[in-house]
Amino acid sequence: MILKNKRTHEKLEISHQEFKIKFKKEIENAYQSYKRTELAKPYFKTVNSTESDFYFNLQWNFNNHGNSVWYIEKL
Repeated sequence: MILKNKRTHEKLEISHQEFKIKFKKEIENAYQSYKRTELAKPYFKTVNSTESDFYFNLQWNFNNHGNSVWYIEKL
């Protein structure tokens, strides 16, 4: 996985496990934002798989729902 800093353009190549450990707070914030957005949609209230849906498209969800200076450039 390759992450890039939006401010310094520094690149960081880490494994998925390292990403989960180092960016735990950012992932949780992105997930909560994703969950609020999806649960606001009327059709989504019947589906309980929000976490698996979030991780299914992790790159887009982390980059668009997260508030981190890092973004996932490539999985």
